[in-house]
Amino acid sequence: MEEPEAKMMSETAEGNLSAFREIVELYRKPLMNFIARFIGDKAEAEDITQEVFLRVFKAAKNYKPKAKFKTWLFKIAINYCLNEIRATKNGPQFVDLFQLNEAGFVAVAPDSYSPEKAFETRELGDILRKAIANLPEKQRTALLLQKYEDFSYDEISRIMGCSVSAIESLIQRARQNLKKALLPIL
Repeated sequence: MEEPEAKMMSETAEGNLSAFREIVELYRKPLMNFIARFIGDKAEAEDITQEVFLRVFKAAKNYKPKAKFKTWLFKIAINYCLNEIRATKNGPQFVDLFQLNEAGFVAVAPDSYSPEKAFETRELGDILRKAIANLPEKQRTALLLQKYEDFSYDEISRIMGCSVSAIESLIQRARQNLKKALLPIL
């Protein structure tokens, strides 16, 4: 059974722009959220998301559904992000959760919200983001795909081009490294 996205890509290759718009509408938000987490810059994430979709559009004629469309799409995004990070040589700078909220990522405060608790949460979030940013590139990629994007180990292995056991090892080491980094403050 063919994935609906494969049909949309086929229609896009034939010049059907509304099929491509459907793809963009389906994946724009999750892709942009992932890119923002990965590179740490919301404005740059928007630009990269557009660039990724431009690449997807250009690749429509050559698209062959060998894996899930989402897997293919995120592989393009990761490769683009890694190239951008290497080009700037600055590494990821993580976005403040409050900035994300102001930029349209809606977060509703629970009834138990307090400024003190918010400050503590923000401080812990900053520490966690810095610890994730300091992980080796492959560990960070695997962990973000698994934890925040709910990709299976098999899908991550296809995206990253390595075995499932290598992905399991990367995620395990990422968790161990995070535990070491966070243990002194928790």
